[in-house]
Amino acid sequence: MKRRLRTPRAIRIGIACLAVFFAVSLIHLQSQIRDRQAKLDELNAQFEEQQAVNDALRDQVENGVSDEYIASIAREHGYVMPNERVFRNASNQQ
Repeated sequence: MKRRLRTPRAIRIGIACLAVFFAVSLIHLQSQIRDRQAKLDELNAQFEEQQAVNDALRDQVENGVSDEYIASIAREHGYVMPNERVFRNASNQQ
């Protein structure tokens, strides 16, 4: 009859606790990675948007301000060109 060596119950409980701890830690780290990836994607989108704005401004500075741009800004402030007719909506609907 062979005698089987048994590990003490305290060691088995300790190993089980370590396994649970590592599993919970892994799940928590995966959650943090997912959150950080979402934040990185959001920042990359903001970067691309700001890069487009910067490119437009750089193009405007390099090429000078065009007459069409000046005219559009003037129209926004209520100015009109000579001999230009202005039509206003009389029904107060926009």
